[in-house]
Amino acid sequence: MILERPPRIVTAPEAADPNYQAQDDLRHRAAGGGRMRDSLFWEVIMPEQQLGFQSYLYLTGTGKAGFNVALWGPEDKPYVLDLVQGSVPDEMDFDDFSFSGMRLRQPQIRQTASLSYESEKVKLELDFYGLHDAFSFHQNPDGVPNWFALNRFEQTGWVRGFVEFAGRRIEWDRMGHRDHSWGVRDWGLPHHWKWIVAYTPDGSRIVNGWIWIARGEWGFAGYVVRDGELIPIKHINQHTQYDADMTQRRLEAELVDIRGQTCLLTLDRFGIVKLLTHDKLGTAIIRAACTSTIDGQSGAGTLETHWQGSYLEHLIAANNRS
Repeated sequence: MILERPPRIVTAPEAADPNYQAQDDLRHRAAGGGRMRDSLFWEVIMPEQQLGFQSYLYLTGTGKAGFNVALWGPEDKPYVLDLVQGSVPDEMDFDDFSFSGMRLRQPQIRQTASLSYESEKVKLELDFYGLHDAFSFHQNPDGVPNWFALNRFEQTGWVRGFVEFAGRRIEWDRMGHRDHSWGVRDWGLPHHWKWIVAYTPDGSRIVNGWIWIARGEWGFAGYVVRDGELIPIKHINQHTQYDADMTQRRLEAELVDIRGQTCLLTLDRFGIVKLLTHDKLGTAIIRAACTSTIDGQSGAGTLETHWQGSYLEHLIAANNRS
């Protein structure tokens, strides 16, 4: 069944300037041969299938590249977790990018994207259409911390395509999400973060949130969509429940936008995938595929946590002692 794509969402007029350059969904290169890194991400969460999908791609200014493709559910191990690293030619860009079975095209900058991938374990095609202008974290009062990125956009949209794995084929005609950030990231500087996405099937309610603590300070970013309008977030009050191994089980949050209005969100996990960054601090990224409620309306969502490795081990040991 082909569903009707939700209508276009407008950004609140009081939102700050996103600070985009014309080509900011393409590859970035630092002046004078300095360091640079792009990272691009796509996800589709399917509660009725008890299935989460993500793909994360990075590319440095020197051409070092890598990506993951993951499909996971309630089982202990993901159904698919392809991890690929290598390099690409200097002229390769994100308008027509091809690397080790993955191809990315972006017909309209910061609006549409087409991603395909095939390996021995999985085959997929994903066409993404943004339901709103790409939202920059610069549009939030706390902005983008320099340890995280020069800029980052988040975009909720409509996904069409399919994924095939383990003898299953699932057609996509539903909500999804993507982001793109550029700059040099210091994975070890933040003590912790939570990254949140949730949406109802019809797109009438959408939430994107980011909570971080670094150098002893808190910050917040993201947006709420209600009644066809996207409004930046000012603050997030939240409580998260964890299992003994510090994997997130449930989140309850109140998101306060720049107008002072609140949005109530719950996320309940049905599947977990763990990803390591291999930095000096052993940073772990744990992503939960979830069911959600947004102001009482049911939907799908993601809850990601960031932990430094030694601290995560300490928390787990403390839980086991209590």
